[in-house]
Amino acid sequence: MHLMTMVELVRPKWYERLLVLAVQGVFFNVYFVVYVLSPKLAHRIVGYLEEEAIHLYTEFLKDINNGAIKNVPAPAIAIDYWRLPKDATLKDVVTVIRADEAHHRDVNHFASDIYFQGKQLKEAPAPVGYH
Repeated sequence: MHLMTMVELVRPKWYERLLVLAVQGVFFNVYFVVYVLSPKLAHRIVGYLEEEAIHLYTEFLKDINNGAIKNVPAPAIAIDYWRLPKDATLKDVVTVIRADEAHHRDVNHFASDIYFQGKQLKEAPAPVGYH
């Protein structure tokens, strides 16, 4: 949903969309191989990618707050998906996306830790209150 929201905001050209699809295709295949070889490593990698995303969205919020990026109205797709108020702005969208990324980071690091302990995920559900 993050990508669909950003596509709605940025309106990339056809070749930019094609580039995104190509990168996703490469990532999917590489990730698949890594996951087959080591789920622990695959989850850890995604956890670190999510950490980088949190950093980037934090910088994005700073740019919105500083006026470097215009705080435009949120697209309808984001308002509907995250149940934001009808008058939500880009800042609200970036804030909830950053929160999603933090959740994804935590879940993937948790999963990697479970595999590191020699367990399977079905043997160790996330603790109550864990994102």
